[in-house]
Amino acid sequence: MNTGEGKQIDYQLLLDQIRRNLPTLPTIVNELTTILNNPDSSTFAVEEIMTSDQSMTMKILRVANTAFYRGSRERVSEASEAIGTLGFEKIRNVILTSSVFEMFSGPSAERKFSLEGLWKHSLGVAVASSALTKYMGRAGHDRAYTCGLVHDIGKVARFKLDEEEFVNDCQYALDKKMDFLRVELANQTPRHDYLGYLICKNWGLSRYVEAVVRWHHEPNPEHRANVHSEEAHEVIDIVSLANWIVHVTKFGFSGHEHTPAPSDALLARLTLDRSHMPRLMETVQRELDTTEDFVNVLEPSSG
Repeated sequence: MNTGEGKQIDYQLLLDQIRRNLPTLPTIVNELTTILNNPDSSTFAVEEIMTSDQSMTMKILRVANTAFYRGSRERVSEASEAIGTLGFEKIRNVILTSSVFEMFSGPSAERKFSLEGLWKHSLGVAVASSALTKYMGRAGHDRAYTCGLVHDIGKVARFKLDEEEFVNDCQYALDKKMDFLRVELANQTPRHDYLGYLICKNWGLSRYVEAVVRWHHEPNPEHRANVHSEEAHEVIDIVSLANWIVHVTKFGFSGHEHTPAPSDALLARLTLDRSHMPRLMETVQRELDTTEDFVNVLEPSSG
């Protein structure tokens, strides 16, 4: 398939290569999501899944004791305490976030790009998406978090498939002061949004995640193919706005420094306008400041 102009890009071939280069989301994430979607789930059922993976349990406890998740509560030392203290939804986010983080580990290119910087950006967009959803009084802030967390997974895939090509695109974006998607179109390199969409589809993630990953750079709902619900369009808009805010605050680095500001039409669809931006930025910045602790816990010691 060719999603831009010019040379043909074999996305199926890239996806086959990705299957060998990127880990899949662990079964624990899918099992936990299924259980947490059932309102009758017991704490014991969640604990049983958590403790089935000892390294994951230790990571959950470490993360659960960061200021981001623990707040002013007492430290926790057992899985059951973590569930009781944090609640099902936060436990799911910890496991999902830790699992996705594994995909961002590996060697990084010198100065121009780092997987750690992209990870920080992605986590920032997750946190900002959740914060914006709450700010607007909408339901589904956990869904917004998930969508924000994996919105740039296509960049991870591109980096691991062809580091030199990806870093060249980063340098081009910095030199020309362009956003990354425009660079991919100009250089006729694989589009990270479409590649990410294929990965999420392959993993069996929700349609909301697929839609956000595919269309987070498309401001016009009429151009978002196969997105059939207003709810899905709203999540795309929220993640797009969160992405811009996180770029402006320079929380992490996703390979470029210039991202188009959200349109008045996008803000209007979210019942927002320019007058809301200072308070929105302040709300998100507060959340990002707390998230630094979380980043430090997960950050690899090398690479």
